[in-house]
Amino acid sequence: MTQLEDALKPEVRRSPDTVTRTFRIDRDVDRKMEGLSSEGRVSMNQMANKALRRYVEWEVNAEKFGTVTTSASTIRKFFDYLTIEQAKEMGSWWGENQAPGIITFWFKKFDFDSVLKALEFLGAQYGRAFTSDYAFDGRSHTLIVKHDMGLKASVFYAEAVKAAFSHLGLGTDIFVTDDQVIAISPPDPAHPLNSSYEGAADLKYPTSATSRPIPKLRKGQRVEPESRDA
Repeated sequence: MTQLEDALKPEVRRSPDTVTRTFRIDRDVDRKMEGLSSEGRVSMNQMANKALRRYVEWEVNAEKFGTVTTSASTIRKFFDYLTIEQAKEMGSWWGENQAPGIITFWFKKFDFDSVLKALEFLGAQYGRAFTSDYAFDGRSHTLIVKHDMGLKASVFYAEAVKAAFSHLGLGTDIFVTDDQVIAISPPDPAHPLNSSYEGAADLKYPTSATSRPIPKLRKGQRVEPESRDA
């Protein structure tokens, strides 16, 4: 056993948001942490905080909720076996039935902020199935989900986002490519992505009034609408 105290003290002096704790950890864990610290050029303190944060924010609730971990290649293979319609059905079911329960379990509420936080947890921070970006321009909320699992995964995420936002009473325009989903809420007919571009008809995602493909622009082509959707 060894003590993990000295590495914590410098951080405590600089930040009022930290506290001093003394831990005794297994010697083999300490050796591995030293190796990772040297290899990654990060302090032992940073590593300890990251590991503890993951445990209290993710691992405890994931275990209680029955969350399992699998590889990205397995998930991609799963989507390969689905048709487009099955991917849509799965996404809609997950957004309507699973997402509200998971988010409420994690954050004790289901609102827009908790949905965004859940996307961080399920995405790059812990789940690592995708990454997400969010922006608000004072009028429209823009959510971008990026992944590398193909069109059927995009369809799944698109329907899941639509269903989850519907629970919040939010209408949503959805645009997809093979590796990303863009959600605009509330729907904005004047948004540039709602314009028609040459080549847009080549995309494979089935379109509807609230589910449109992202137009593919050729290199150097300006983002100017030729015509607007009705």
